[in-house]
Amino acid sequence: MNKNKKSFIAIIPARADSKEIKNKNLILIGGHPLISYSITAAKKSKFIKDVFVSTDGKNIAKVARKYGAKVVIRPKKLAKDKSQIEDSIPYTIKHIKKLFNQKCENIVLMQPTSPQRSTNDLDNAIRKFIKDKADSLFSCTEQDLCIWEKKNSKIIPTNFNPYKRKNRQDKNKNYIENGSIYVTKKKIYDIYKNRLGGKISIYIMGSYARQELDTKSDSKLIESILSLHSIKKLKLTIPRKIK
Repeated sequence: MNKNKKSFIAIIPARADSKEIKNKNLILIGGHPLISYSITAAKKSKFIKDVFVSTDGKNIAKVARKYGAKVVIRPKKLAKDKSQIEDSIPYTIKHIKKLFNQKCENIVLMQPTSPQRSTNDLDNAIRKFIKDKADSLFSCTEQDLCIWEKKNSKIIPTNFNPYKRKNRQDKNKNYIENGSIYVTKKKIYDIYKNRLGGKISIYIMGSYARQELDTKSDSKLIESILSLHSIKKLKLTIPRKIK
């Protein structure tokens, strides 16, 4: 066993309800429930000791257990439309200790709506977290796009001067959180009530990992990314068939 394995656990937050897509965390992508991709990647990690799904849904809990995750049922008040993931983490940590007698030293938070990751991504992100002596880390993709925003009925540039455009190679690098992997010391949650704080590091993933599943059109795009060809080419982790 890796000497660091005992100190990392994965938490996968999965609400039962979703406005855009009904039963979003259970929709089939490539023949597998969406949440199973995150569970499978975490279960195969060299560093992650246990995988926990935090949910308010009975069907999600049933599927999660089938794929080998342990389950913490959270109350509905922590699973409302406007609830933040950070609202449920302290409750989940507390009940992991209470129900499973499992300490949470370092938490690997994985959003099921960002399934296009490999176990290698997980392990390399954790390695970077350790190497950088970070307190928290997030996965991201690089981008050099020209971004505009609407402010007071006006459209204004946020990260560039449109009258002094730079060549791509001369632009400052920007990084987009992709929701796939967060690694955080428990003490950061205790201090900041947030997945990010203290010394923050990043793990850069390819552009294939930029898309999060929030709408029906997202599901089609992600399913194409998780096609057999792409899985082999990108070495992504795919669940096994479970009856």
